[in-house]
Amino acid sequence: MYKKALFLFSLACLIIFAPIATAQDNPTIAILRFGALPNVDITEGAILDVLESYGCISTEENRILEARRDYEGEHITIYWGDAGFDFPTVNLMLEDALDKEVDVLITSGATVTQTAVHITSEMDMPTPVIFVSTPYEGGIAAEAACVKPDHVAGVSAALSYDYAFSVLLMQDPDIERVGVIHSTSDASGRHGAQQIMESAESLGIKIYTAGVVSLADLLPAANSLVDAGVGAIMLPLDTITSSGLPIITEIASEIGLPVFFPSFSAIFYGATIGAGSSPMYTNGINAGRILTAHLNGDVDIARLGIGTTGELLVGVNLESAEAQGVEISEAVMGEAIAVIESGGRRTLAPGVLAAIARRGKIIPLEQRQAGDQDWLASLHCTDEMIAEQQAALDAASG
Repeated sequence: MYKKALFLFSLACLIIFAPIATAQDNPTIAILRFGALPNVDITEGAILDVLESYGCISTEENRILEARRDYEGEHITIYWGDAGFDFPTVNLMLEDALDKEVDVLITSGATVTQTAVHITSEMDMPTPVIFVSTPYEGGIAAEAACVKPDHVAGVSAALSYDYAFSVLLMQDPDIERVGVIHSTSDASGRHGAQQIMESAESLGIKIYTAGVVSLADLLPAANSLVDAGVGAIMLPLDTITSSGLPIITEIASEIGLPVFFPSFSAIFYGATIGAGSSPMYTNGINAGRILTAHLNGDVDIARLGIGTTGELLVGVNLESAEAQGVEISEAVMGEAIAVIESGGRRTLAPGVLAAIARRGKIIPLEQRQAGDQDWLASLHCTDEMIAEQQAALDAASG
């Protein structure tokens, strides 16, 4: 299924994706996000790089598209959408994309992904959704890797609040109280806060939560946690905490609390310690693999499981720590693979430098095809896998 001859696959865009029945001369893609964030820019750029590798866009078209300009190319048309971190706008953005009769929706973030899956699931012939998001939290896009709507596929970064707590305890083994700021209108925020509480309970750590619905709520939320006597703030991965991280860290500097975030790259946006994965470029590459394979008819999305990428890593922002009056422990420093020092200087492990160096470098098709096919094959869901995962979900729900 995945092992087509190279010359046939390389003609995918040149034959305008013949397996896809569209009303246009070329397939139409909508790339949609909740709001502008540097990590989302990197992910979207990686998707474009894969499209260039497969000949779907030229180098010149890549430069046009990376500016997020709607563009009708020779082999593919791409529309862009940005909700500006406004929840009501998400629905309008999706309705606009579907009114354009796009062939595929590419979504970033839990809010856009969840809304897209909900809207398309009500269609007689659902528009395929390929996401880069946290899919399982609160049933955003799936219940398990192979238990999901047939028209949905995507990739997720590895996320572990247990790991974040293990790093927190390296920093402060005696901590008793931790504060959590989370979005109450975002499924990933609500579920993330619950996951944090469950992880803390097993460690005997008391959690105090402060729910927010907008960036304006962050200051009073942080102040309420100070009043509760917390020793650190841990944030779930949701839309408000992601977009408001610089605001939260500025507040934390004023009140003298370290901020933990479940992504090591969060240190580049001010978090004191980031503990988790952050394969921004890799996730975009993998979403691009799914997109090109789907458009060329090489995969059945209904049988394509959700991919998870990225190992769990630690990053430290010494500049933020200094502003907060926090001394990073030797144990945490020993684990850190990325460090931001005073003055903004960066010390990065070789693996991080290599990942950054890959950004924007187009890998020729003949060099990447075998790896792409192997990765896609690894996501194939059999009847047995679907049954096993569904049985596990049923058992867990009682």
